[in-house]
Amino acid sequence: MTPHRALRLFPALCTTLVLVGISVRAFAQEAPPPVAPEPQGMTLDVQNVSPPAADQNPNIDPIALYGGGMSFDIYRKNRKVGEHRVSFARNGDDLTVMTKMNIAIDVFFFTAYSFDYDSTEVWRNNQLHAIAVNVDDNGKMANVNARMEDNLFKIDGPKGSFIGSSWVFPTNHWHRGQANSKTILNTLTGKLTQVEVVNRGIERVDTSQGSVDADHFEYTGQLRDTEVWYDADNRWVKMRFKARDGTDIEYRCRQCGLA
Repeated sequence: MTPHRALRLFPALCTTLVLVGISVRAFAQEAPPPVAPEPQGMTLDVQNVSPPAADQNPNIDPIALYGGGMSFDIYRKNRKVGEHRVSFARNGDDLTVMTKMNIAIDVFFFTAYSFDYDSTEVWRNNQLHAIAVNVDDNGKMANVNARMEDNLFKIDGPKGSFIGSSWVFPTNHWHRGQANSKTILNTLTGKLTQVEVVNRGIERVDTSQGSVDADHFEYTGQLRDTEVWYDADNRWVKMRFKARDGTDIEYRCRQCGLA
């Protein structure tokens, strides 16, 4: 193949995948239309969001569960294309969660597609208090910022500004409570997304720290084509979702608190 013909392939390859919290990517019922930004001086409508029920929001101590952090290798077509790392730190009553994800898909000797994701979450009393996200999607930059303020969940992102009546889980997946939620924050778009999650039963999951039984959850609806696995102790141990080209992107646990 000539270099010219090879280069013509790159636009298709550069749209290889979509990451969403994804769905995590997820679920079922159509949500009400997002609230568009109002002209300056106007107020935004508040979207009614039910807070996660107490019995559906396990009180997770991620430092006890995962240690100082966790990491996944990311595979496409059984080839490693990236890494996903999460670290945890306590500061008084606050828990800070830092997530970094990097994907690079190479063709010949060139990087045909890259995706870099950084987020910092602040949790207080097992509830999300604030989150800041920076995304570099193959050179296209985007930011999402959300915080609890005046008892409302205020969001600014590439799709506009939104207000929820309660905090929601972000699509970062380390917290098992996300799989019990009906509304989540899409950390790529900044939208409040309606979701349904189906428990597909217990499966054996292989990790670099050994195999473990885990509940298999599938997201359908607005955040679809995403599957996440959590073990009996609420550890996140695996994820799989569809890329834009229909291929599977799979997270394989390298370190997720099992040892």
